[in-house]
Amino acid sequence: MPTPIEIDINGKTYTGSYSVDGNVLTTRYQSQAMTDEVRRTAPAIAARGMLAKLVRLTHDLGSEAKAG
Repeated sequence: MPTPIEIDINGKTYTGSYSVDGNVLTTRYQSQAMTDEVRRTAPAIAARGMLAKLVRLTHDLGSEAKAG
């Protein structure tokens, strides 16, 4: 079962989720997903960093679509 997480970027809250399966951490935001190997960082902390990347990626893709 995925665990919900939230991050704040520039005063706006973004919600995603993460799950751990063995050594694999998967973070999801909207229709995007990112996986990484579980390392020394706690999964919840690593997932927040991954969520931030997914949010930025999603917004970069959105702005490129609008510009094109």
